[in-house]
Amino acid sequence: MVWVGAIIVILSFILIVKRFDAKMVLFVAGFLMCALSLQFLEPLDKLWSSLFTGSIPQIISAAMGYAFLMSYSKCDLHLAAFLIKTLQKCRGIIIPGVVISGGLLVGFALGSNAGGAATLGPILIPVMIKAGIHPALAASVLAIGCQGNYFGFGAHSAMIAEISGSTVEEVTIQNHWLIGIIAYAIVIISLLIIGKVRKEDRGYIDTDGQFNQDEDTQTIEKINPVFACLPFVPVVLLLAGIIINPRFAAFPKFSVQQAMIIGTCFAILICRVNVSEAIKAFFTGVGSAITNVVSIIACAGVFTLGMEAIGLTPALITAMESNPNIAVFGAAIGPALIAFLCGSGDAATLAFNGSVTPLVSGFGLEPMNIGSIAYLCGCFGRTMSPLAGVTIIAAGFAKVNPMEISKRAIPSTLLSILATIIILGYLK
Repeated sequence: MVWVGAIIVILSFILIVKRFDAKMVLFVAGFLMCALSLQFLEPLDKLWSSLFTGSIPQIISAAMGYAFLMSYSKCDLHLAAFLIKTLQKCRGIIIPGVVISGGLLVGFALGSNAGGAATLGPILIPVMIKAGIHPALAASVLAIGCQGNYFGFGAHSAMIAEISGSTVEEVTIQNHWLIGIIAYAIVIISLLIIGKVRKEDRGYIDTDGQFNQDEDTQTIEKINPVFACLPFVPVVLLLAGIIINPRFAAFPKFSVQQAMIIGTCFAILICRVNVSEAIKAFFTGVGSAITNVVSIIACAGVFTLGMEAIGLTPALITAMESNPNIAVFGAAIGPALIAFLCGSGDAATLAFNGSVTPLVSGFGLEPMNIGSIAYLCGCFGRTMSPLAGVTIIAAGFAKVNPMEISKRAIPSTLLSILATIIILGYLK
């Protein structure tokens, strides 16, 4: 039965690469493996319990609700407009500036890589091209910069925290921020070197005028700096609690859910938006989290249950007992490869973290580190995929083939994967 399970798992990832719906594939595969083991009702119970119990759905729903509120109140656009105007005045640092603004700020504020590229692309790609940067490099700078969702307190952090017995804040700040900062330094240096070597960082002339900026994209006439800062209120609360609470016990240590709700109330007061519509936007985001994110985690849970039922997970345990490095390199290479092939690392990462990561403590490995390796390398694999939504959006604005972005992303992402393996797998 183990070999049957292995074949089902391989076929599942082939279907995901072929762009079949990940939720459907994971659930059907998991149910099939359970059914072959004569467990017909357990996967149904697992699906519903994963959707509505535990801290993971709460954390993801609260974060997504706040992101929808920021979009409704146009705080995300004020932040984007501020960054765009700043970069237009500082063209000497435009490549590092776009990378940092795209990933660390706008991508985080919007909670979406593709959303960050769609918001910044219509303005920043023409700005870079007018500064003499080749369109292919300009698109690469934006696309790679907007891949920084590992700075948010999202679904993967919540899952890793639950598996490892830590908190979302510990997972995100200690692991994801650490590797994220290193990865961004590698990205910036790599793009600067590629620009110099390929002679794409200056001298390009838009002779046809096809990259003239459309004035309609300037949606914010007057930037409100307070609105531009509101997307970061929950992060400030979380960090304040982590830093102040150990020294001053009266100051609360906020959970992600609490920080998002407090930020929501604060934003509604400051922005003076229609309260009913703002609350509706928040809960629309909550519903979107269940539909688009938590559902994948639940279906991955069924997939994990199927692997255990059919004997595949015990076989993995036996293999890792003889060589724990299998877990370290499997966590990195598996999600990265699947993400590169299909443009999304979520399904492979969630499946790995559901089935393998909970077991690694028995082999002397830290579950939080192995879970983070799987998540981060899944992100890196998506970064160099020509099928990723953010890559396709950036390529469209720059009028280049998505493969041009992938070619320029591969050096920095491979170095980032190597750094992740070394630091989280062996040093930390």
